[in-house]
Amino acid sequence: MAYNVKIYPRILNTIFDIKGSISDVRAHLKDHIYSFPTKPNSYISQGDWKVFYVGLNHWILMAPIDDEQELTVSLKPEDAPASVSIVLISDTLTFFHLDGPDAFSIMSIACPLNLNNDAFTEESVTFSEIFGLKGLIFRDGHGFKFAVDQSFGEMVSQYLNLTLAD
Repeated sequence: MAYNVKIYPRILNTIFDIKGSISDVRAHLKDHIYSFPTKPNSYISQGDWKVFYVGLNHWILMAPIDDEQELTVSLKPEDAPASVSIVLISDTLTFFHLDGPDAFSIMSIACPLNLNNDAFTEESVTFSEIFGLKGLIFRDGHGFKFAVDQSFGEMVSQYLNLTLAD
């Protein structure tokens, strides 16, 4: 079956893993991140940046790779209070973007999660499985973006290509 979907493989992003109480995290990052999602497994956008709420006292900041140096300087992970952890993890994840009318069909092959609009809304984000690997998944435009450990990036690219083979 031919799918009407465009796959953008191996996208690099700036990724910070942020942990701590919301009050401590907000206090430390208030000049850079203006709001945080309050609903678990959701995200908000701040311009080109996305802030994911992925667990109790756990957020992920995703930004364009070109913002990495600026964010590293401005977020000051080394100056965070002991109650806040900010770790640059950009080199640990690789992202994929599936865009188009059949992106849902491809994701249904790759992921056991219910990704229907009523269960997985436009602001939803979660960790689940992608081709049996731990992955971070969220909606993006007319499709989905997901990340897996970068060491599996080539393998996932091949799996995605196989889903498009006739």
